[in-house]
Amino acid sequence: MIMLALTACSGGGQTPASQAAGSTQAAESAQAAGQAETPADQKEEPATGEPKYGGQLRVTLNNDPASMDPLLEDSEPGQIPAAHIFETALCNNIAGEICPQVCTFEEKDNQVILKVREGVTFHDGSPCEIADVEASANRWLNNVKMARTYVGDLMESMKVEGDALVFTFKDPAPLATTMMSGWDRGLYVMPKELCEKYPDSKIADADLIGTGPYKFVEHLADRYIKMEKYQDYKPLESDETGMAETRHGYVDTLYFYSAPDINARISGVQTDEYDIAFGVPDNMRATLEADPNLDIEIKDLSIYCGLVFNYEKGQCADVNLRNAILACLDMDSLMLAAQGSADLYYLNPTVVSTKSKWFCEESLGKYNAPDIEKAKDYLSKSSYDGSPLVFITTKDNAYMYKTALALSDMVKPAGIVIDIQVYDNATLKDYRMDPDKFDMFSSGLSEKVDPTQIAFFEDGWAGFYKSEKKDELMAKMNAESDFNKRYEYWEEMCKVLYEDLPIITFGERRVVEVKRKTVHNTFDTVQKFYWNIWVD
Repeated sequence: MIMLALTACSGGGQTPASQAAGSTQAAESAQAAGQAETPADQKEEPATGEPKYGGQLRVTLNNDPASMDPLLEDSEPGQIPAAHIFETALCNNIAGEICPQVCTFEEKDNQVILKVREGVTFHDGSPCEIADVEASANRWLNNVKMARTYVGDLMESMKVEGDALVFTFKDPAPLATTMMSGWDRGLYVMPKELCEKYPDSKIADADLIGTGPYKFVEHLADRYIKMEKYQDYKPLESDETGMAETRHGYVDTLYFYSAPDINARISGVQTDEYDIAFGVPDNMRATLEADPNLDIEIKDLSIYCGLVFNYEKGQCADVNLRNAILACLDMDSLMLAAQGSADLYYLNPTVVSTKSKWFCEESLGKYNAPDIEKAKDYLSKSSYDGSPLVFITTKDNAYMYKTALALSDMVKPAGIVIDIQVYDNATLKDYRMDPDKFDMFSSGLSEKVDPTQIAFFEDGWAGFYKSEKKDELMAKMNAESDFNKRYEYWEEMCKVLYEDLPIITFGERRVVEVKRKTVHNTFDTVQKFYWNIWVD
């Protein structure tokens, strides 16, 4: 069977039960396709008037990124601006189907064949050629563990044949195009020279050259990142949705402002310093809703609030201690601490959306089942010596700090002591990769097209989760293309996660966006992108 893709794709808080009640047939169809249903309370009114070109858009980031290397940054402050400069070879529509982007693609037998779309150029004016895609693929395979696991390790060869890059697999690789299309460290295309200059180190700002609708201009540390519209951008003309929708680049200038202080970030939209910001505190919502210059919208961005344990070293390497901590936790109280209002979260024991086709409620009865006596029983079986457990967190994401404080109070009755250490986000990211620096850290994991893409399944990712059962189930999911069989493996994986307990998920966050009324056509995906927004 041959599949050719040229202009189209291949084919308290609210609980899952309360969400399911009253769901419509359309919602069920969306769920079956893997598409997140958009609740009625978060649907934006259609933008008024026709799209307009020109002007500037000023958006905010929670903090200043260390770099904008799309392969070596794994958090939003770096990934969001990077995705406006660089593009992946393939992408996803809102239902998770694979679509062309820089490249068209063909899958046949045991091969994936990529070809560069006609007319695609880099920001320096040079044409994007298949040699650039090959070099980008090599850099991707060398630097992204999941790319190696789900593509590289299964390859027999990867070579240029005429105007095509051909991946030939010795074993089935049903997730190859999924991995290539990922927003989070997918196969981002860049000039061959750039790949050779930075084979395994972060790309310097001065060398940020991609094919995207915006090109890099300057980065003033802790202030802003400035981009300008790439006038020779070659969009993929498409009737698709989400990341696969035609990218227009309406505004001439795009600013990403570093705004770690949440109050300053939100008030900056009120005072017309910024155009868009996320994370409106609940105590500011009424004031903002009354402002005639602003629009407020609740967005489901599939971000999961929780913590990751040090699975490799220290006291939290003991599963009984991890279980004792979980047995202390009232998830409603934690999510209220994080979000401030019961309409801004869903209780969710896993790391996929409650509306996703991958959702699974399995937690072995451990999720949101606080029982101090059970916690003490687990603790008595553990090697915990009563010394403080180091919990590293950040105020750059307020929900992380707030839940760390709430958790510290919840575990005290069981006799567990927490030492909360607060860092900026960049330091937190560095420290979480050092097993000597922490016992647990705050996390805001985000949903992926396929659950095998979730970061903590990588042995070398922060937390250092290693498990033979995990590896076995991930290998089975990787080798299987039938969804029903893959879902059975995923259900087993959810059980293993609550047996091993490398992480604790508190719940699924909903995020309040505030924007100026002059801003139109904001995204409806879990990814934050700004190329199709226009301003009055």
